[in-house]
Amino acid sequence: MQPLSVAHLAQSDSEGGANKAAFRIHRTLLGLGLNSTFHVGRRSKDDPTVVPAHWPGVGRFGSDVVAYLNARALRRYPGRPPTPFSPMRFSYGRIDRHSFAAADVVCLHWIAGAFLDARRLRAIGKPIVWRLSDIWPFSGGCHYPGACTRFAQACGECPQLNSAEAGDLSRDGHRRREQGYRGLDITVAAPSRWIADLARRSSLFGGRRIEHIPTGVDLSVFRPHDPAGARHALGLPAEGRIVLFGALGATEDPRKGYRHLLGTIERLAAAGRRDLTCVVFGGAAAGEIGQLGGFPLHHLGRIDGEAELARVYSAADLLIAPFLEDNLPNVVLESIACGTPVAAFAAGGIPDAIIGGINGVLAPVGDDDALARGVAELLDRTDVAALRAATRAVAEQRFDLIACGKRYHDLFGDLAGAATRRLPQGVAVSNMLTISHSDD
Repeated sequence: MQPLSVAHLAQSDSEGGANKAAFRIHRTLLGLGLNSTFHVGRRSKDDPTVVPAHWPGVGRFGSDVVAYLNARALRRYPGRPPTPFSPMRFSYGRIDRHSFAAADVVCLHWIAGAFLDARRLRAIGKPIVWRLSDIWPFSGGCHYPGACTRFAQACGECPQLNSAEAGDLSRDGHRRREQGYRGLDITVAAPSRWIADLARRSSLFGGRRIEHIPTGVDLSVFRPHDPAGARHALGLPAEGRIVLFGALGATEDPRKGYRHLLGTIERLAAAGRRDLTCVVFGGAAAGEIGQLGGFPLHHLGRIDGEAELARVYSAADLLIAPFLEDNLPNVVLESIACGTPVAAFAAGGIPDAIIGGINGVLAPVGDDDALARGVAELLDRTDVAALRAATRAVAEQRFDLIACGKRYHDLFGDLAGAATRRLPQGVAVSNMLTISHSDD
């Protein structure tokens, strides 16, 4: 019996948490015996299973130009808040019919950033699984909805555009998606219960099959290290308590909650705590040392190596995740896999990973006082070894990357079998491709 064949489509093989999570799934599926290829708009890895999926000659500069042309549409909304919004107007990605001829299923991941627009998906001609990194696939262009529920209808009057116009850019984006998805066999894979619920409420995905498959983490890489050894390797203080904060754009993206981190640290200082060192990664340049709320602050900068990142988590007493809105952040899963508990706001999918009193604490979103109390509670725990062991156990039970891969394997097999049963007898799946003229 031939192994299943799956082709992934993602904007990049390495840029951002969503693409990194997608690539981890791809490598895990290869380890499980699937024929898996990873088709990307921006290729960085020297990996034979990674395939460029753009028009010849586009390259990285060309993709930046197309993204710039897309972003020009936002100039019509000068008063919009600083939240990400990705118009669906131009795209540089190309779906090659020959590349997908042998695929049983095509798995979409994060395809924003001007990589693919909805009309190009019609060229796939195979069952589609769409793993949701954010709500962009079923919104008019925003990645996180905030308090807005217009994605449940047809968008328009978008608060993230500061628009009072019914036929604004978000309505146009929703219309393009509606037209592009029409007739497609799309199954939704939701990493968190939170985003699964939003997808069910959406007008674009609400009637489709939605499966909750948690994000997985490689437990052999993200594992506990000796905290003292990790601190020494990173040049961090051997004494005192270390609190960690990290995210892509950690100090720039308002949704990551850096100002709430500052508010939380200031409250800990006001309560008389004096033994903290704050460590940030993913933000400012590495090597910078300053202060945060009166405590020493070490900037580790961007950390690309996963083994190095595991040491960073292990060096800390806890991770603070003051994210105001997120799906199921990699940093939270990676931290608990390393046995480092998490103090977080109960935002988005984070409650899927944090069990209060077991592997961390949860505070109401935006409540710095409650988050500070939670941090103090974790720091004052005397059963540190037991806390770290319980934290690791939650990751093993819920977020094992191999178990995640097996769930995708089973879903792909189910969809491939259903597609085969729908074909007329004697007709091969590869002969059923539907190609749009724009992609020939």
